[in-house]
Amino acid sequence: MLSLPSFDNQRLIFHAARQTLRKAEMARVAVREWLNQHDCELEEWKRKTASELGISISRLEQKLLASAQHQAITNKGDDDANSEDNSV
Repeated sequence: MLSLPSFDNQRLIFHAARQTLRKAEMARVAVREWLNQHDCELEEWKRKTASELGISISRLEQKLLASAQHQAITNKGDDDANSEDNSV
């Protein structure tokens, strides 16, 4: 059987996770709506940037995706290092 403090901690973690999921879903909907509203502007920016760089739009999209993935990995590494520093 769970002790009361343990149960309270698990309940708090559960509610925090639900809030996080709810906030993430709200952000996803907002970003998707913004992207839909600004699709023409984004396409124009991609076309102009690809032209300035002398590459195709698909190549630009690949570079942007690779950069975003690299940034996500870097941020995850930073977060992991910060959590290790905080636990010491």
